[in-house]
Amino acid sequence: MVAQETEACLAMKFLYILVSNDSDIYCEQTLVSVTSLRHHNPNAFISLVVDDRTAETLVGFRGSIKEQVQEYKVIPFSKEISNKVRSRLLKTNMRNLVEDDFLYIDGDTVIVEPLNIFFGEECNIGAIADLHATKNDKYHVKHKRFNKSINKLKFSLSLSDLYFNGGVIYAKDSVKAKAFFDKWHQLYKYCTENEIYTDQFSFNECNRQLGFPIKELSGEWNCQVREAYNHLYRVKTIYPLLCRAKIIHFFGSGIDGKKEPHPLMKNDFFEKIKKEQKISKESLQVIYNAKTGFYGAPEKLNSNTRFPLFFIYRQFPKIFRAIFFVKKHLYTHCPFGKCD
Repeated sequence: MVAQETEACLAMKFLYILVSNDSDIYCEQTLVSVTSLRHHNPNAFISLVVDDRTAETLVGFRGSIKEQVQEYKVIPFSKEISNKVRSRLLKTNMRNLVEDDFLYIDGDTVIVEPLNIFFGEECNIGAIADLHATKNDKYHVKHKRFNKSINKLKFSLSLSDLYFNGGVIYAKDSVKAKAFFDKWHQLYKYCTENEIYTDQFSFNECNRQLGFPIKELSGEWNCQVREAYNHLYRVKTIYPLLCRAKIIHFFGSGIDGKKEPHPLMKNDFFEKIKKEQKISKESLQVIYNAKTGFYGAPEKLNSNTRFPLFFIYRQFPKIFRAIFFVKKHLYTHCPFGKCD
């Protein structure tokens, strides 16, 4: 079994999809994720699939992302298809675009540990629960947009089903996995006909229609940490996952009106890379130490901590800064907890 797992890990392919132009930061985000993967997994085999319009822009610094990968494929599209739809069409069809088992990783992620992958021979498709929610989770019930879209599409998807996130997906090179992606691709096209462009509805509807072939993977493979900052009652669920996280999924960057608790959650970080046409040494340190880069987080995360106070920063920045100042002041004057 050990030899089998070792062989599977060595043969693993890591797949990114990039659809981007000069005005967005998707290329810079993906470059950061690829850089973090290469740092923690120096021998990783990385594949990059892009559309023809993106390929034309991958010159100069933007083209440096091609130097970090072993496989590069360009897929043509009709000119009238938007970048948003192109990216989803590539993603829902990716099993037919590359060979071998692969782990697909969204560009708005960072890898924080070595990725030794073996999900078992029986796993054809693997993914992580969306927002780390369980079955019958009230989160989806609260969101009218979710329910409205499901009703519009007339999908059989039920709120009582485990709902999967599409940010990290394992796909085996198997007949069953290819059948899944064929169906997913078909369902996504149906979604676009109804002016719904997210791929997660079709991903989960596909899972239901095919008899739930998706295997739930442990949350550390796609740690959706923003959810803990958005809803503090979720900290107790998500913080332990952050402590042992392998991949952190930041969900894009820069939400207006909120203090972002991590440099990789800010547009400015990627805009700086674009402006300077390089990833500076300072930025590399942020990337390489992303797990503990949250504002106010300790140098080493402790899974035994019941409620790490650094999670309140996004919603209550002034309160957190006051607490942080007091703690820092006390430690400076009483480093061993003993003061006269």
